[in-house]
Amino acid sequence: MNILGFYQDYIKQKLSPSQVATLQILLYLISVYKTVQISKLTNLFPLPIQSESKRKHIQRFLTIKELSWPLFWFPIVKIMVKKLFDFPSELVLILDRTQWQNTNILMISLAGKKRALPIHWKILTHKGASNLAEQKAVIRPVIRLLKGQKIILTADREFHSIFRSHWLKKYQKQDVPACFETKKIDDD
Repeated sequence: MNILGFYQDYIKQKLSPSQVATLQILLYLISVYKTVQISKLTNLFPLPIQSESKRKHIQRFLTIKELSWPLFWFPIVKIMVKKLFDFPSELVLILDRTQWQNTNILMISLAGKKRALPIHWKILTHKGASNLAEQKAVIRPVIRLLKGQKIILTADREFHSIFRSHWLKKYQKQDVPACFETKKIDDD
């Protein structure tokens, strides 16, 4: 089974053969053992070296510049969009914030085929709702990435700000329809 799928050619252009092998091993371990904890992956990683050396190997690999958002992940997202979505259909983006254990994450995902693919996220340094500046920091690179595509941005009531809607309209040369859930308004 080829764990790299149809991204294989792109990945092999961007990474050295040993980096490709490390990526394949990590993806395999994550998919089989359903964990992303480096301490657990270290114990499972099949290198004949000390456990501490395995941990350092994994940590060094995950911080290489070749795996940065703009250099590695965003081009893969473009490949996914091209291969998985029919055009000229709209791309539905979902803006959401979630609390995962003690980590507050603001995320934008691409919806399709009954799934949502996280495209970009930001770890928030505070608890609770995100502010407009943080939301712009997550939305802006994704809209740039998907420039030329028909985009619809959706979000729940946490993101109902009129300022965000005005910013989207002003920021974009093209119109980006947005659908934000609003709080209930009483008729009384």
